[in-house]
Amino acid sequence: MQPLYNPPSTYVKADPGTRFLAALIDGIVIYVPIFLFASINYRLVVLAYLIALGYQLTKDALPEVGGFLGGQSIGKKLMKIKVIKEDTGQGILGDYGTAIVRQVSLMIPVFGLIDALMVLGDERKRFGDKWAKTIVVKA
Repeated sequence: MQPLYNPPSTYVKADPGTRFLAALIDGIVIYVPIFLFASINYRLVVLAYLIALGYQLTKDALPEVGGFLGGQSIGKKLMKIKVIKEDTGQGILGDYGTAIVRQVSLMIPVFGLIDALMVLGDERKRFGDKWAKTIVVKA
């Protein structure tokens, strides 16, 4: 009997450069609205930060919107990579708990930088990936 999913070993892990570019794109996606809201009215910055935080924490689990996203952040979609669970090989679409666990490590001052640099290692996994039991692969 064949498994109903592709085992993670058949996937090709995303390279660090691609992951960095996807993170850079997501950073732009997060900060542009903050600057736009601030230019309209500085009081809107708090709302913009809350929206940005929500996107940052859940971006890899968001549903498909107009043929976009669908379990990939905007940066990951553009760079053709995605997050999958180690044990099943399935994406994390709708799994907000896993998405949040992956991102928490990046939000800890100083530790976030160390965490981000871990993708340069042989495993190509951050602490967030290890904690959430996920891997980032080519889509």
